[in-house]
Amino acid sequence: MTVLQSPRLRVVIIGGGFSGASLAWQLAEMRAQAVITVVEPRSELGRGLAYSTNEPTHRINVPAHRMSLDPERREDFLEWLTEAEEQGRLDHDRQSVTEHGERFPRREVFGRYVSERLAPHLETGTIRHIRARVGDVERALDGSLVLMLSDESRIRADIVVLATGHPAPAVPKPVAGLTGAAQLIADPYDPVRLAEVDKDARILVLGAALTSADVIATLDRLGHQGRITCISRHGLRSRGHGQITRDSQVDFVNPPIRRASELLRAVRHAVVDDQAQGQSWHATFYRLRQQGPQIWAGLDAANRARLLRHLRTLWDVHRYRLAPQVEVVLNRLVADGRLEYVAGHVLATERDGEAVRVSWRERGGETRRTESFDKIIVTTGPAQGRCIDWNPALGALARLGLVTPDPLGLGLATTETCRAIDASGAASQRVLIAGPLARGHIGELVGAPECAIQVSAIAAEIVKQAILAPILGPAAVAHGPVATPS
Repeated sequence: MTVLQSPRLRVVIIGGGFSGASLAWQLAEMRAQAVITVVEPRSELGRGLAYSTNEPTHRINVPAHRMSLDPERREDFLEWLTEAEEQGRLDHDRQSVTEHGERFPRREVFGRYVSERLAPHLETGTIRHIRARVGDVERALDGSLVLMLSDESRIRADIVVLATGHPAPAVPKPVAGLTGAAQLIADPYDPVRLAEVDKDARILVLGAALTSADVIATLDRLGHQGRITCISRHGLRSRGHGQITRDSQVDFVNPPIRRASELLRAVRHAVVDDQAQGQSWHATFYRLRQQGPQIWAGLDAANRARLLRHLRTLWDVHRYRLAPQVEVVLNRLVADGRLEYVAGHVLATERDGEAVRVSWRERGGETRRTESFDKIIVTTGPAQGRCIDWNPALGALARLGLVTPDPLGLGLATTETCRAIDASGAASQRVLIAGPLARGHIGELVGAPECAIQVSAIAAEIVKQAILAPILGPAAVAHGPVATPS
């Protein structure tokens, strides 16, 4: 096949979920003098795993007025939503409105918003969408990268942006022997497998965060009446939303916090201060979310690791909150005695006829419990530490020495300017990291608002390089000065 040639900077974004779509859109809106190509196998950009679902119980877990492609216009999605409903392009979803007037639409609706915002740029060819996967990568003589695609075509890139999102959950070792068995559902977003679950089935859900909540809400909608047990290391489920009447004024970055223990004390004091002002802990955590990158930057490697080891679960259950509609379902099932949250560690599984006997040890003791379940559903979250093995494109770049794993196991090693750190420890001159794969350096980088802010910085850097490309040539620009890894 003919390799794409262009005098302009050739930017190829691998992954067309929210991060990749947001970057492409921002580059187009900034009129970047670049050839913008997104390689994404799905039919629409901006969907990804989160927003491609058509399950009605799957809702955004951030209020609509804080979701946007454009970090400079935080309410863009809400404005689009209101307009679409007024024009009759979208049915009004009364269940999306909370008692406080906030909107939590279905996730597919947010995916449609992103798709519609991108549509004009796709129609004009400013953004090109190739429905394929990257199977391999080679380095050309001029230093550019040649991407081999699953449709047997090749494209050349002066800059590659990795926006592949989260790896799939890994099946825990104690249940790995059930792989392929009817009793194990390894993909929690497989609608066919969930629809096949018997209405009275005894279910064990591995994990207790947002993915488990999605699964439970889906099963409830399908009419499931059996008992559900959620087991996780701490037995904590995601919290719900509270009303924030004004933003917290607590400052977590001045003076800088240097130790994980200092951060914990600061958060506790901040919650008390905010409560004294009539606010709940939700305001405190929203402030933490805003200042997350600066807080993370102030911690050294040892304290980042300590924070993850001791406080990550507490952070996750307070930070990644349930949509109110889903919280209602969980509360009802707990009150009815049909849903139980257990803190413990699965030890072993064995088949027991059509069921599975599961043994686990309760947290903080030696008590061992054994129960039989009809289905085990894995919702343990993305296996971020195995992203290179999971994705052929990342694996190929790793073999070329252009990317390396983040030492904390959160994705890929990344510089302050979102460039990949290569095998020599230097900033890669060709590869940028967008979205959750850069979490190890930025800290808080999972939600759409944070991803939009991060990719705006990447877009600005690419635009600068694109301006110089016609003068110096794309290859020379790509070899220009870069920040050293922090």
